[in-house]
Amino acid sequence: MRHITFTEARTNFANVLNQVSDDADTVVITRRGSRDVVMIDADEYSSMVETLYLFSNPANAAHLEESLNQLDRGETVEIDV
Repeated sequence: MRHITFTEARTNFANVLNQVSDDADTVVITRRGSRDVVMIDADEYSSMVETLYLFSNPANAAHLEESLNQLDRGETVEIDV
């Protein structure tokens, strides 16, 4: 995660956008006298929101956790499609 000032972000706005988008880089923009903001790629944001939604239901979260544990234990089945 990279931190830059508001002035630096404004001066290099197109480059900052490209870094966030092309490199999946997260940028924190610090602002004097105001709260900082975070810039992330839209696809990354959507993925985070979906993950939070999926884990917000306790039953679904437990099912997903067990699936991840099975993957870690190597308990997988290969399917030809």
